[in-house]
Amino acid sequence: MKGPLRRVAVLLLILPFAAARSNAQTAPAMQPGAPPQATQPTHAPSSSSPPSQTPPSAHPSPPDSGAAANHTPSAGTTPASTPAPAPAATAPSPAAPPPAPVQTEVGHINGASFRIDVPKDWNRGLVLYFHGYEPAPQTFDPKYPPTRILQEILNRGYAVARSGYAVGGWAVPQAASETDALRRYFRKKYGQPRETFLMGHSMGGLLTLMGLEQNPKEYAGGLAVCGVLAPADLVMQRAFANRVAFDAFFPGVLPDVEHIPPTFMMNDIPTIANVQKSLDANPDQAALVRQIANIHANRGLADVLVFNTFVIEDLRLKSGGNPFDNRNLVYNGTDNDALLNQRVHRYAADPNAYRFLANWYSPNGNLHRKLLEVHTIYDPLVPASTTGWYNELTRRLGNGDNFVEQYVDRDGHCNVTADQTGLAFDELLSWVHDNKPPTPGLLPGSPPPPEKTPPKPKNPGKPE
Repeated sequence: MKGPLRRVAVLLLILPFAAARSNAQTAPAMQPGAPPQATQPTHAPSSSSPPSQTPPSAHPSPPDSGAAANHTPSAGTTPASTPAPAPAATAPSPAAPPPAPVQTEVGHINGASFRIDVPKDWNRGLVLYFHGYEPAPQTFDPKYPPTRILQEILNRGYAVARSGYAVGGWAVPQAASETDALRRYFRKKYGQPRETFLMGHSMGGLLTLMGLEQNPKEYAGGLAVCGVLAPADLVMQRAFANRVAFDAFFPGVLPDVEHIPPTFMMNDIPTIANVQKSLDANPDQAALVRQIANIHANRGLADVLVFNTFVIEDLRLKSGGNPFDNRNLVYNGTDNDALLNQRVHRYAADPNAYRFLANWYSPNGNLHRKLLEVHTIYDPLVPASTTGWYNELTRRLGNGDNFVEQYVDRDGHCNVTADQTGLAFDELLSWVHDNKPPTPGLLPGSPPPPEKTPPKPKNPGKPE
C-alpha cells in the first residue's frame, strides 16, 4: 500500500494546492491528558446579528452571513453589472426562523480562550467547532452573539463549544489538545452529551478529520467545510512551489522566502496591490504563474501569494527551520514549462522542519466515523481537488463509505452560506441517525449551476 500511496501523493503534488497562514511564536502543545484549568467564566445571553469578535482576517473563519461573504484571498475582481429591474409583483420570501436563544459562557483553559453556547431547548447534543487559520489567537466577548453559521447549529438544538487556540497561525498541535480539553470541561460542567460532532472550516476541516481518525470513540461524525483534507506537507509544498515560481518571473516584488520580515502581514492591501500591478504589467509571465497555480485572475493570485508568504514564515518559525523542498519538482502545466524550470530557484528542506509539517497533520485514512465535506467549485486557496487525495486513501483502505464530498456552486475560499451549512449538517445527521448517506455532488437544496444551451451543430449529421 505504501508504494501506490506515494505515487498518488507525487501525482497530486502537481495539483495546485495552497493553504493557511500565521505569525505567532510557537507555544508548546498542551498534553492531551493535562487537566483543564478554567478561569472564572462569564455568562451572557446572545442575540441574533453577529459582529466579528476578533479583528478581521484574510481567511478561514466562516463567513457570518449568507451573502457573498468571500474572505480574501479572493477569486479575482469582476466588473459591476447594472441590476435588472425587479418584477412588478414578487412573492414574499418565507421568513427565516428566529435564532434560538442561548446561554453563553466564555473563559480560558490553559491559556486558550473558549466560548460555549447552549440553546434554551438543548437536545443534549454537542458540536465542537474548529476555526480556520488566523494570524493570532481568537478571544471571545459574550456581548456578541454567535455567528450566523454557528447559529444554524444552535437552531437545531445542539450546543456549540469552540476554542480560540493559544497560538495563531498553523496551530494544529495546540488546537487539537485545547479543543479536547474543552470537550472534557464541557462534559464535567454540563454533563455527558448524548452525542458529539466535530465541525471546522479550512484548517479546522483538517482538525475535524484528525479528531475522527485519532479519537473516534468520542464522536458521532464530522462536517468539514472547505477543508484541507490532505497531508499538510503536500498542501504547503505546493503553496511554496507556486510562490517561488512567481519569484522566477517577478524577482524582488515579494520578500525572499528565506528572509521574510516579522512585520510582513498576510492581508496587507498595499502589498497585494503592488503584486497585482506587477502581474498586470507583464501579462505573458503572469499567465504562466496563474497556470501553475490554477488561479483565474491576477487579483486572486496576488491575494494567495501574499497570504502564502505569511504562512511560509509562520511555518519556518514553528518548525525551527526550512520545511520546504522543491529540488525534485518538475514544474509543468504552463505554456512554457522549460523556461519556468530553468528560472525557478531550488530549495532544500531541513529534515526536522519537514517532519514537523508532515506530522501536523498527515491523514492516515483510518476513518471509522461519518465525515461529510462541502466545498465551493472554485476555491483559489484550498482547491476542491485537495479532497481527492483523502477520497482515494479511504477507498484504498476500505473506509471510503465513511467519506462523502459535496459542493456548492460558489466561488471563493469557504464561501459557503449559513443556510447551506445548515443543510449540510442536516445531511450529516440523517447519515448518522438514519444511515442515509449523502449523495456525492451538489449539496441538496443549493441553487444548481446555470445550464448553458449547447450550440447547434453547423452541419447536422456530419462530424464537426
